[in-house]
Amino acid sequence: MIVTSSQRKVDLEERLQSKTVEQMFLTSVEEGANCPPFVARAILDVAKSTFNVGNGAEHAVQKTRPGQMKVLGICASEPAGKPLKECRLSDAVLTLDAGVEDQVIRLTGAKSGVTDLRRKRLLRISSEALEQGVLLTREDIAYRILNCGTRTVTRDVKYFERLGIQVPLRGYCKDIGPALTHKTQIVEHFIKRMQPTQISRRTYHSLEAVERYILHFAKVGYLSFHYEKRLSASDIAFVAGISERLVIEYQALYERYSCSHRRRLREIVSLAKDPPKLEIAKKGGTQK
Repeated sequence: MIVTSSQRKVDLEERLQSKTVEQMFLTSVEEGANCPPFVARAILDVAKSTFNVGNGAEHAVQKTRPGQMKVLGICASEPAGKPLKECRLSDAVLTLDAGVEDQVIRLTGAKSGVTDLRRKRLLRISSEALEQGVLLTREDIAYRILNCGTRTVTRDVKYFERLGIQVPLRGYCKDIGPALTHKTQIVEHFIKRMQPTQISRRTYHSLEAVERYILHFAKVGYLSFHYEKRLSASDIAFVAGISERLVIEYQALYERYSCSHRRRLREIVSLAKDPPKLEIAKKGGTQK
């Protein structure tokens, strides 16, 4: 077997990585608790957060990239009908400008470019807020973020509803049920072998978000139906880094396709142990 210089470089990086304190911790957890790598990684992340250990100065400041903004919104746990002035508030970091990704939509949309970009930003911002435990209102979106009218936001929400996509805004999802169904829909498309890039375009989500939802589903599937130890939904939520409600949604989705798409689900679950295999899973055929 011929070993190239690039392969030697990769091997060297792996050997150096294996000698770090973090890797020693991960190895100890994996071997001592007999758990998969991503579970050990979740434990490491919690330990670093608890003891305020991170990567130098970056850890001391909440990471806000260019194009992002921090806003205050109502906590997603606040019940419907409660006066806004009595609701608890929390902050969320939102991506108003995603750079090239947004520019492509604006420039390739011709006359509809401005509208398409606004709709994509609406869905992205509201979804990002919900992931951080915040529900924005129409007024938040219209007056504080997108600088448009509330009627425009309402029209855009109805546009997505016609596509079967729910925009997680307060006043909508609190009235019509769970607000995370768009993630379940995204994963469902992937189970049916739609390419992540196609899913991204159809659902107005970034490719990064689509792949993140798929990997979360893979972790839930593995821990719920393939892990040797029985875990509660709250335990799985902790390990996967998602909400307990989303865990329950993903479990229901897995069971729904457990017979008709058994082989496909096995492929997806394997991503929990080896995320790079996502590139292989994208190319799946029509088999179930």
